[in-house]
Amino acid sequence: MSLCKVEIYEASKRDLQLVKRLIREIFDRWHSYYAERGLASHNVLVARVDGLIVGFVQFKVVDLGVKIGHIYYMGVRRAYRGRGIGRTLVVRAEGCMKDHVACFIASTQENNVPVLRLFRSLGYSVISWRRAYEILKGLGAELEDEYDLMWKIYDYDDVALLKVNKRVRTL
Repeated sequence: MSLCKVEIYEASKRDLQLVKRLIREIFDRWHSYYAERGLASHNVLVARVDGLIVGFVQFKVVDLGVKIGHIYYMGVRRAYRGRGIGRTLVVRAEGCMKDHVACFIASTQENNVPVLRLFRSLGYSVISWRRAYEILKGLGAELEDEYDLMWKIYDYDDVALLKVNKRVRTL
């Protein structure tokens, strides 16, 4: 397929209905359920190519005593993967939150090599939830343990992906 222009913008209410369909196309039933629920509580950016929504990212700032930027779900239509659309979506989501957070956190399954590769290339460390808890606690988060962290951000995948915001010293 030839190079095409990708537009990234905040999802409208109409877009959210189309994102629901895309979620069901991309994810299994378990993740579809949670990704659809996230549409109501998270900010959503969409990627559109030639009028077609080809990707999305859900994100929000969570206050745990220290504010973190949570990347909740991100997905790209199979035919459009490998073109930098997922990377662009994550970078734009980070950009929306960077002035307000000490770090960014996401999660995935430990066998999801493409997502692990993407987040590592963006400067994220792949760590255990216990280590994420320890880092956040060191930044001032009010958490009891790693399970409290997972509960508060509503994220239960195998591994955490964490990146300290370079602007953290100025917050």
